[in-house]
Amino acid sequence: MPIPELSAIEEKIVLLVASGQSARAVADGLGLSRKTVDWHLARAQRKLELAAALRDRIHEAENPPEQEDRE
Repeated sequence: MPIPELSAIEEKIVLLVASGQSARAVADGLGLSRKTVDWHLARAQRKLELAAALRDRIHEAENPPEQEDRE
């Protein structure tokens, strides 16, 4: 499964919101509707959550928990 990448607009919106701008301010600044900004944020969130889950699985595969020696 490939790691999803954010589209250019998703990345721009996420960075603007992360910098403290409201979704309304981002929408106004980019000439988009608030609904469109919310849609891009939701898509970006799903992609970022999937990427984080994949990262965690890779980390677990590369660093398995220590097995206790059983005598």
